[in-house]
Amino acid sequence: MSVSTEPTATARKSKLITTVCAGAITLAASLSANAAFVFSGDSQNLPITGNSFNSNLGSKGFNEMSTGAQLSVDMDGTVTFYYIAAESKYTNSFKSGSSSTMTENNDSFNWDGWQSFSINVAAGEILDFRFTSATASALTPVDNASDTNLHGLGIMTSSSTSDLVLAYNDNYRNTGPGMDSDFDDMLVRAEFTVVPVPAAVWLFGSGLIGLIGLARHRKQ
Repeated sequence: MSVSTEPTATARKSKLITTVCAGAITLAASLSANAAFVFSGDSQNLPITGNSFNSNLGSKGFNEMSTGAQLSVDMDGTVTFYYIAAESKYTNSFKSGSSSTMTENNDSFNWDGWQSFSINVAAGEILDFRFTSATASALTPVDNASDTNLHGLGIMTSSSTSDLVLAYNDNYRNTGPGMDSDFDDMLVRAEFTVVPVPAAVWLFGSGLIGLIGLARHRKQ
């Protein structure tokens, strides 16, 4: 008597479900891995002359900076801002919208942040944030959303495309006496997290299983 080595219908169905679900998970992981901040501007190497936190930033892998850039994101998600350091001794603030504000209150370096808040963002959205200062001679505001005074904003990057540092110069002058181009008056770390796996991914998987099951039923 011969013994069939063909997989049973139940085994085939289980394998199909596993394959489809694995594909959906892989797709979701790929979307998350590719999520990133998007900006344009002239890149230059750190250390920036006179920056008080060069060694702190270097230890975190931050070795490039762009200025004059407007920052956006390429996927739906959440951006969390962390106030991590300041050098200015002025009352500088970092704001988003009308209610989310972090005000300079500690000058030492803290990667985990002295203060923080989060905003929800959509793919392609130009981020709504701005730096302001209490000093009369400051570039106020440095506003990303309205593309205002962005030469006073440094965007420091590392190998991670989902994590960067926003470096504010409250009185930017790049030539002449009193040159201020150290980009350390207030430092804010921005961390981008993609939204949870879209329901559409799971619907795609379950729908595919249903179509295959319907095709099998018709064939039988």
